[in-house]
Amino acid sequence: MATWTLDWRIGPLEVAVPDRNLRQVVEAREQPSLGAWPDLVRKAIEDPIGSPPLRELLRPGMRVAILLTDVHDAMFGGRDRVGPMLLDYLNAAGVPDRDVLLIHAAGLHGHADAREKIGPEVLGRVAYHEHDPLDEGCLTFHGATWQGTPVWTNRLAAERDMMIGFGGCGPSLFGFQGGAGIVLPGISGADTIRQNHIKIMNSGRVISGWWPGNPQRMDVMDAGDLVGFRFKIDVAANSVVAGYFREEWPVAVEYVKENVLTRVAPTDVYVYAPTTSPELANAIYMQLEYASQVVRPGGVLIACVSAADHSSPPPRPVEETLSELAYATQQWNRDSGSGDPALRGHWRKRDLVCKEELLRLPLEELSKIVVRKLGEPRSTTMAWSHRRCLERTRTFLVTEGIGPEEGAAMGFAYVTSSFEDALGRAFGELGDDAGVVANAGPRTGLPYPLDE
Repeated sequence: MATWTLDWRIGPLEVAVPDRNLRQVVEAREQPSLGAWPDLVRKAIEDPIGSPPLRELLRPGMRVAILLTDVHDAMFGGRDRVGPMLLDYLNAAGVPDRDVLLIHAAGLHGHADAREKIGPEVLGRVAYHEHDPLDEGCLTFHGATWQGTPVWTNRLAAERDMMIGFGGCGPSLFGFQGGAGIVLPGISGADTIRQNHIKIMNSGRVISGWWPGNPQRMDVMDAGDLVGFRFKIDVAANSVVAGYFREEWPVAVEYVKENVLTRVAPTDVYVYAPTTSPELANAIYMQLEYASQVVRPGGVLIACVSAADHSSPPPRPVEETLSELAYATQQWNRDSGSGDPALRGHWRKRDLVCKEELLRLPLEELSKIVVRKLGEPRSTTMAWSHRRCLERTRTFLVTEGIGPEEGAAMGFAYVTSSFEDALGRAFGELGDDAGVVANAGPRTGLPYPLDE
């Protein structure tokens, strides 16, 4: 019997799967160090993919914008010292610090603690700007992508002679981050982000961990070409690749697939049981999407999510929920530096509450919200994606924080506080010999469909 124990507030929850049913265990994979990050970045920019070395693209007198994601800002400016190394590299190629603009390219995610993460050494050398996708006065128009997405991006970045992106390639709700994603959504306007994000409804290939043939990512690439973006540095797990995004990013994706994700054959029952899961919206993010790809048609997903911090506010008009989500997004896009931790915590909590309220809506109503461009795209597309998975894959929720009635409204097929009960119900439907894939405990990983 394979057993994991989850530390829930009501007491330990035991997740036990009989050996005769267990087909595979998904775990986070070890990533051995391949060297210091500055050394890996330097090697990548000297031997890029689909591009001459970075130094050959630089000229004295060039004005350069470095685009930096919110996920990798600490690596750039903190103890890893990638930023100082890259600035020294630009200096040696004839681009002094005074000709460099560092742009925090966080899309609609905001800039909380960005200055602290980047640090005084980098910020003391170059000009710094935090992109606000809601500030239309700082946007410039580039035309439309092949799929018809109008592209507005940060004017300060567009005015530079060259843009260099520093970020990373990893799984996202829409497939994989990285590449030209630092342009869209990174430095794009909110309308551009919205038009791109709603492509999640256009294809079953716009889902976590999917490439090639993902139309949302193709749209991102077209946007990158429209703005003249040509050189990206992508951290891919424990490695770094760099070059022209259309050629370097697919290499980074394959590296992540082979070294981070775990290939899983279609299974009857998939168990997802993270050790810490006090918030439903955070715990199921991307996990429903991955699970829906590995559970065979007619199978069952069992999600063990404590959701102890879940609150059940009284019903209110959906317009109020959408308005509050938009307001919360405005707040953290205008937030800079350390700010007020209590106020930031309040709006993060309200954002989660609103997302869980949206999850109560049926897919038909969520679809209307997305296609009519109501609310803000970050949360509406996420809720739509989760609900699509819940309506496609029967999902049993094992929880201490959500009641059966509310869980059913969210789209869960069955709600219980007992894993044994949930697993017994799944075996009752699928047979005692049903195969189980488990992703549980402190080292939960990411499954990847074997037949992709």
